Amino acid sequence: MANQDKKDFLERINRALNAESFSGMSNALAGDFVDDYSHLFLDLKDDLDRSGMDFLYRTYLSQIAVLTVMSYIGSFMVTATVLIIISLNIILSLVLLIVVPILLTSIFFVFFYKYPSMEASSRAKSIENNLPFALNQMSAVAMSGVSPAEMFKLLQNFSEYGELSRESSKIVNKVELFGSDVTTALSETAQETPSEKFKEVLYGMVSTIDTGGNLKEFLEQQAESALFDYKLKRKEQIERLSTFASFYTALLIVAPLFMVVILTVMNLVGGDLLGYGIEQLLRIGVYGGIPTLNIIFLLVLEVTQGDF
Repeated sequence: MANQDKKDFLERINRALNAESFSGMSNALAGDFVDDYSHLFLDLKDDLDRSGMDFLYRTYLSQIAVLTVMSYIGSFMVTATVLIIISLNIILSLVLLIVVPILLTSIFFVFFYKYPSMEASSRAKSIENNLPFALNQMSAVAMSGVSPAEMFKLLQNFSEYGELSRESSKIVNKVELFGSDVTTALSETAQETPSEKFKEVLYGMVSTIDTGGNLKEFLEQQAESALFDYKLKRKEQIERLSTFASFYTALLIVAPLFMVVILTVMNLVGGDLLGYGIEQLLRIGVYGGIPTLNIIFLLVLEVTQGDF
């Protein structure tokens, strides 16, 4: 049994060394392990399907396993090198040598694991931001009596619609390349799309087609509803931006200017503050504090208003 395990291990190493890509190497090294435990990460499979990333579930999970091991080895070596250079006491060095690599490896693992979910969320925002305009165009095209497949074929040629164009291409490919009927293509795409709103539209189109309803009226209603939600969302965002602007003016323009004036006057009088020279504090504030606060503000603005 031990000989067989050793033989299997050497075979995996050989396949990894002869792999032409990192994906192939990862599958060779960690594929068998992933097969045994992949049922524990089914939420990752769903996120991967919705993210639009060109990775098989087994391949991506194998890459996570390999990258996690690599990140642990790398962080362990870097931590050990730093500890040798700074020469801390033995006990503290051992604690740091254990804790730091585990902490950094956990951060890397969480990032790799959550990345498909972040990609899916980004795609959902792109789809929902463009959905009102796409529905408006589809309802206008429906007046000419074209088929749903032709509607989505038209949408896929508009790069301005972002991820919505990719979803439209999926529907067209299912119909034209794989021979699926329109309702099957719409249903399958609805199961894969990361946007709940687009999913509702697709299932609504399937229901309307199956029951012989008026597709033009359905699309008009959906377009009006989506446009109303879009305007309401933009109004809320503008109000939040107005609040951010007020905070920015008060905290990052008026307050720093006020502090610079006070410190300048104090510098003329002489003395120090909290053990630091006034001129030194001015330099720290102007060249360090104010830029840092502005960068933090921009990051918060990007996170909260990035899809504006």
